[in-house]
Amino acid sequence: MSSRLHRRFGSWIIHHAFEFKWFYLGAFVCLYVLQVFQSQIPERIRQLTKLMSQGELGSASVWIFLGLAIGILFFRTFSRLLFFYPARVQQKLLRMELLELLETVPSTRYSGKSQGQIFQILFDDVNNLRAFIGFGLLQVGNLIIAGWVLIPKLNQTDSYLWPAFIPLFTSVVLFTIMTFINQKYFKKMMDKKGEVQQYIIEAYEAKQTIKNFHREESFIKGFVRSSSEELTLFFKSSIGFAITGPYVKLGLGASLLWAAMLIRKNGGDTSDLVFFSGFLYLFLEPVMFMSWVAVIMSQGFAAWKRVKELYGVLAVESKEELSLQNIKVKEDESSIHLNMLFWEKPINLNLEKGKWTVLIGETGSGKSYILSQLATGLILNKEVVSMVQQEPYLFNDTIQENIFLGATPNETNLKRASDLIKIFQLDNLAPTIDEVLKLEVGENGKRLSGGQMKRVALIRSLMSGAQLIIWDDPFSSVDIILERKVVANLRQSEQWGHLTFIISSHRLTTVRLSDEVIYLDREAGIKAQGEAHKLLKDENVTKFFKEQLVDVHLA
Repeated sequence: MSSRLHRRFGSWIIHHAFEFKWFYLGAFVCLYVLQVFQSQIPERIRQLTKLMSQGELGSASVWIFLGLAIGILFFRTFSRLLFFYPARVQQKLLRMELLELLETVPSTRYSGKSQGQIFQILFDDVNNLRAFIGFGLLQVGNLIIAGWVLIPKLNQTDSYLWPAFIPLFTSVVLFTIMTFINQKYFKKMMDKKGEVQQYIIEAYEAKQTIKNFHREESFIKGFVRSSSEELTLFFKSSIGFAITGPYVKLGLGASLLWAAMLIRKNGGDTSDLVFFSGFLYLFLEPVMFMSWVAVIMSQGFAAWKRVKELYGVLAVESKEELSLQNIKVKEDESSIHLNMLFWEKPINLNLEKGKWTVLIGETGSGKSYILSQLATGLILNKEVVSMVQQEPYLFNDTIQENIFLGATPNETNLKRASDLIKIFQLDNLAPTIDEVLKLEVGENGKRLSGGQMKRVALIRSLMSGAQLIIWDDPFSSVDIILERKVVANLRQSEQWGHLTFIISSHRLTTVRLSDEVIYLDREAGIKAQGEAHKLLKDENVTKFFKEQLVDVHLA
């Protein structure tokens, strides 16, 4: 997929026009024929008015008007389709490009953007860009073609009426100027709208777990404040339109009055005023829409700024990424060696392939951080890694779709997923495994318990095909019996027994089930590292578990 977001606003429009040139060529042909047909109407209405005043209306042909109506309907419809289809495609491509970037770059790049702001850009701003290049370019083309066809037509017959168009055109110019003045308020309003949406998103997510009565009042006050600020910015961005919008209709009335005076001065009659009003309304559609095009252009340009701002954030490496450049990875047949910074101090990690390595350490020592750094460093080294964090995300879909992430599984993979569902004791969620797979989990798995969500994510990780599995505190929400059962089954499995597991834990039982232990300390870095059965006799490890009041025999 070719990149579009690296371009400037003007070059993006030009590139789009050339990309869909055949659509636009057809659209301009349709617009030209449409205006030719429409330009026949004022003169024919003038003739019809004269026939009516002479009492000869019966001699008028209805078929001419019917033919013009059919032609106008046909070419008007196709001109719109040929303009709107490329705009829809462009909307899809822009959204896909942004989503691809969001999916492929580290989340640290856009950590400064809230969910509401990102949604606002992906949905509303991209929609505004689609409206600009669809409706906006259509009306620009419509005005150009209308001027090309209608101006010579009026010059041939009633050129003295041109001054009467001045009020209409003046009112449109005033309206257009006001829209561009208000552009800055529109952008600010869209930014604030993203904040309001974030309030709603966070409130919906939080109410699943929090009912903190003494804090909810302050939250509501904050929501009201942000909503009021958005409303104020909306008012500022709209007040100019509200004031200057009626000018267009006022200009239309003034043009008709001026035309009537000119016709009277030049000895014309009622049919000439009817002729002028017909031409005025032919100009009115593109001119009126051009005034709204100014609104759409203003919104589109503001939307482009916000989209480009997000694109710029996604394109620049974050500080966290730059620090990852210091990670050195060396690999041989049996192990992976990593040299990296841990709390600004260099450490060396040795990971045995095909083994279970557990990271232990006090709360806040940096286990989750180092697992995240480790996963990113290995991915940059072209390793196939699957990581499950402490709070995994489940999509609003079935368990099967969450495990396979939209891919269509074959019978073998379905059998493996079914086996894992039994191993992780999720088969009690429904009478049969098939029903478990078809079970809807709700948004972010809200129909499941926290432990069930975690286990679905662990199964997804195992079914990913990765050779390196990184789990952050995977067994915190299951009992010791299930933990032992899961590890034993995975170790004995032909499918997963050869994988490399790197996990974190506070549990002594997890250490006993693992092959290697790395004891992390914020000050000392790595306090101890080696085989689990040996390190369980280490003084530091013994002290760590004793401080947790684990009253068991360690060795």
